[in-house]
Amino acid sequence: MPNLDQPLTVIDDWVEGGVVRGASAAVWLSDEIVAVRHAGTARAGQAVDDATLFALASVSKPFTAALTMRVLERHALSLDTPVVALVPEFGGSADPFDEDALPQLEALRDRITIRQLLCHVSGLPENIGVKRLRLRDKPPLERMLDVMCGLPLQSAPGEELRYSNVGYGVIARFIERVSGVPFHEAMREDLLAPMGLADVVIRPDEPDLSRLSHTDDPASPGTDIESYNSAYWRDLGIPWAGLYATTSDVLRFACSFMPGQGRVISDDAASEMTTDQTGGVPGGVNSANVHWASGRWGLGWEVAGDKPRHWTGTLRSPRTWCHWGQTGTLVWVDPDRQLGLAVFGNRTVQTPWPLVPPRWSQLSDAIVRLADSQ
Repeated sequence: MPNLDQPLTVIDDWVEGGVVRGASAAVWLSDEIVAVRHAGTARAGQAVDDATLFALASVSKPFTAALTMRVLERHALSLDTPVVALVPEFGGSADPFDEDALPQLEALRDRITIRQLLCHVSGLPENIGVKRLRLRDKPPLERMLDVMCGLPLQSAPGEELRYSNVGYGVIARFIERVSGVPFHEAMREDLLAPMGLADVVIRPDEPDLSRLSHTDDPASPGTDIESYNSAYWRDLGIPWAGLYATTSDVLRFACSFMPGQGRVISDDAASEMTTDQTGGVPGGVNSANVHWASGRWGLGWEVAGDKPRHWTGTLRSPRTWCHWGQTGTLVWVDPDRQLGLAVFGNRTVQTPWPLVPPRWSQLSDAIVRLADSQ
């Protein structure tokens, strides 16, 4: 078996060079985690270690998607169920005279399905926008979901890949309606606990606080709404970006979608989550200024495909599934090699430290190259 520890030493260089204050990485090969490395500090006076919980940001989305699949299977519902059938308040823009609402798009609203929300082709915007809701007012999650359910469409359903946090807010409302319990409770009881993911946490409580890594370069720094670090943010537990976890447990979760691994959803559901569900329509992630002529996304997981200059590098299989988060978190799995990597830093990509230069890509290529050499 190749020694996959060596490529991970690059995270020491990141810390020593002042790129990021703390980092953690783990590698999976065949049926197990074969290498783990930590560097730097999680917070003042505390080194990153096996127990450190990083803010996952958007790496939370595949967890929410997996919970959705679990709820669908338990209640014998279809991915192609129209959202309005289960979330009636999604049936129309909150303000029919909203200057952003286009009647020709809103007329298509009742066609949007659960599948389209999960793979970002619903046509919903990426975020709420400050004119509709201000974080400084400390709105509760339920208020956020109310607003998200009434936001006007920006494109026709199925027409383009439009990465959307809003879509995952609507998904959370769907989960609550069908399961009959709050989203946070459903996440803990129906997904994290059955999968034995003790080091994936939503709404961290007192015993977890000493394990949390402090995220540098957050939004609203120094305020009581500071993203990722404030008590308000942690307690929100937003379905699109609210989880905290270790690299090892996130990697175990990501690798559970490979054949033969233990999981709480069916093989068919796992396949749909990790293969393109968009039909390769164009689009991308607006906030990151990323656009692809042929975007590919599964249900929750991004599918790497042949996307150029990609965060997962140049050597991984096109079938690789992955996700990255605004807090400097990345996880990917190459099913052809039975190989996976989770690498987290505790600095947001407001300054794109993992991408310029392409640190994530270079590390990913080094892992693949070494695995292929044996």
